[in-house]
Amino acid sequence: MINAKDCQPFPIQHNFRKRIGHLACTVPEWLEKLAHKEYARHHTQSFTRIAERGGFSRAELVALIRGDYTEKGIKKAQEDME
Repeated sequence: MINAKDCQPFPIQHNFRKRIGHLACTVPEWLEKLAHKEYARHHTQSFTRIAERGGFSRAELVALIRGDYTEKGIKKAQEDME
């Protein structure tokens, strides 16, 4: 069940690679937690540390939700957003 705390904004990073003017923004915390479950299968960085470093990039977030957190999956997610 989603509670009010889960709806708090959580940062996602700028798209620095192409510098196309994307502004930093946020997603609901529950979505970031969902992505972090997949991330934790590959890495040990905590949910709190992800927030401290500015969250996932947009492409990472999409790849994580798709369950394809690989270099190829992240690249595909980036291409899909262009």
